[in-house]
Amino acid sequence: MSHLAREYGVASQRLKDLCVQAKIPTPPAGHWTRVAAGKSVIRPPLPEAARDASIVIIAPSPSCNKTSSQPARVEADGRKAKSATKSIPGPKQKSSAKSAPYLSVPTQLRNPHRIIAAWLEEHQRSRENARRSTLPGLAPTPFTSVDRRRQRILDTLFKAIEKAGGKAIEEDRKKLAIELEGEAIPIQLREKNRQIRRSLTEDEKRWSWNAGKDWKLELQPTGKLVFEIKRYLPRDFRQDWLETDEVTLEACLPEIFNTLTRAAPLLALETQKRRERERLARIAEHERYLAEQARKRDDNQWQRFLEVADNWQRHERARHFLQALKQLDLDPDIMIGERSLGEWLVWVERRLTTGNPLNQGIDTLFADIEKVTNYTYSQQHKHW
Repeated sequence: MSHLAREYGVASQRLKDLCVQAKIPTPPAGHWTRVAAGKSVIRPPLPEAARDASIVIIAPSPSCNKTSSQPARVEADGRKAKSATKSIPGPKQKSSAKSAPYLSVPTQLRNPHRIIAAWLEEHQRSRENARRSTLPGLAPTPFTSVDRRRQRILDTLFKAIEKAGGKAIEEDRKKLAIELEGEAIPIQLREKNRQIRRSLTEDEKRWSWNAGKDWKLELQPTGKLVFEIKRYLPRDFRQDWLETDEVTLEACLPEIFNTLTRAAPLLALETQKRRERERLARIAEHERYLAEQARKRDDNQWQRFLEVADNWQRHERARHFLQALKQLDLDPDIMIGERSLGEWLVWVERRLTTGNPLNQGIDTLFADIEKVTNYTYSQQHKHW
């Protein structure tokens, strides 16, 4: 609905009302979120148009930037009409764009917006502190006529935005932003500068870094204001306005207001899509993590099983070796250390009995393997 509303140059709620009036089904709340998540959705069929169905004319607001010289026309069955026969008046819409033509920047600043008022109070405090101080050069630079214009333009824009349900925000270092539809849109209103070549003074010519030069580049104020939206906007939205001798920035303010209020819902939709993509990516990453941990545990359990198999194989070799020793002509009473040869043979038989994995029972064997986790063995000590 937001994309179509932008194409036709109307508010999305206006388009929604017209569809409801013409009995054209529209996506319910949460539809596109479910689509982005890969969930199934039910798309209601387009009903047959009534015989007496009239044509709905969707005309953009006069203050909006028109993409076409003719209003878009849509039949009641959702198809584009070739000719209009009757217009169905829709319900009155509360569109923030309608207030744009009435944006008028005053010649004097009265009852300033809280952000502008804070700037003025800070400037006044700096002047008073400079008067009380004995140190020279602490006085703030006086406001120029361009500064005063900038304050009045921002004051008008901030008040209009807040009347439309938004909010003006001042971030660190006096960076400004407009918050609409939950989206913070950074903005900047500044004086345009231009580069000029200035001749060096005699003192500057003697400086080593100016050797061989007789001029330097400097920025010179032009007295022209430029308004910039410091965030990427959807396609076809203008992002900066530079006043000229023919068009002042005050005259551009309605278009700036329209751009902010129309772009905000689209930015909110893009943010919602991005967050949904990030959420799905986090889910997929977590699933990959769980699968990797399960694989590591499975590998470790297999390593434990192979260790048990190696242990059993060593016991089998030891048992055959013991049998070969018993077939030798040996004197069991010969003392070897603190034990006789016969006692040594008994010790070997006892170790073969207690250490044989098969003698512990198959339940005990796999219960020990079940206790193995993905952290039981470090990766560098694996050999299987």
